Amino acid sequence: MISRVAAADVRVFDRAIHVFGAVPGGGQEFLERPGALAFVASQAEEIFGWCWGYHLVRPDASSMLYLHQLEVAQEHRRRGVGRALLHAFMSAGAQAGATRMFLTTGEANAAARSLYESLGGVLAAQGPTVSYWFLLHPDATASVRPASGPEAGQASVCRVLLLTGVAGVGKSTVADAVGRKLTEAGHVTAVVDTDMLAQFGPPPNAGPAGGRLYDELKCVNLASVWTNFRAAGARFLVAAAVIGTVAQRERYVQSLTGCDIRVVRLIADVDTVRRRLRQRDTGPKLEQHLRTLDEHGPAPTETSVEDFTVTNDRTPAEVAAGILVRAGWMGQVNRPGADRTPPP
Repeated sequence: MISRVAAADVRVFDRAIHVFGAVPGGGQEFLERPGALAFVASQAEEIFGWCWGYHLVRPDASSMLYLHQLEVAQEHRRRGVGRALLHAFMSAGAQAGATRMFLTTGEANAAARSLYESLGGVLAAQGPTVSYWFLLHPDATASVRPASGPEAGQASVCRVLLLTGVAGVGKSTVADAVGRKLTEAGHVTAVVDTDMLAQFGPPPNAGPAGGRLYDELKCVNLASVWTNFRAAGARFLVAAAVIGTVAQRERYVQSLTGCDIRVVRLIADVDTVRRRLRQRDTGPKLEQHLRTLDEHGPAPTETSVEDFTVTNDRTPAEVAAGILVRAGWMGQVNRPGADRTPPP
């Protein structure tokens, strides 16, 4: 759980100081200073992450954030804790009126640099240390999984549709159709087939470990690609992705921090999927997909992964329109150019 630390929580902050080996004794004074911001990641009595810094007011009355420290215990790394801490820090600053954030990290700290760049950090300097600038938005605290309905997520900066389903159900074709409807309405939209983000091989490990590697490649590469699209002005993303578990969904959510995300499961009857596979694939790839379909059958119509399910039994344009209605995005199509914000 990520919690903000106030002056009344000095004992919690002092424990974090102890856990991460900082010099003790100044917790109370720091927390009482105007503009001080601190967060901890904890579970029960265990503290396994923290970050702290300052909200700084400038002479021109604008303000910005400075992140001084972000650290996660070794055994809790690569679980999204650092990302969650950073997102909480940025959100609090944005809500307080800050429009930019900067931080400094080691040039060789590849893990930290990858995290900062996936969240939109722009490299400002190069040397023994590197600095990153971030643009902040007042609605940065928007949920990444809003309640369903036509009004949900309307204030978000960016909106994402993730189309999932079995191989051959038509994810990529429908994603293209949704993207066309949004772009025709004047909205800056990116369309991505995540399979194309993991064209890599042979995998270092065979079996399940190799599959997990490809899943992770898709997520980390999507984060990087989306950062570039967003910097170019995109405010909508439509992606085709195989998301079979809640854990996989959460990994994609982590890759797209700060966006309103809807996961849509496309379904079709087995004969239709089999026909589409034969039209699309050949050789061993076709045999593998057909074998998987015969062994497992079509995916269930409802799971805990998706927000809603749509049957792909009409033209791509018709299915795309139905998805936009269910997602509550049809107002965006009927309100051309509403998201045309110049890139930062």
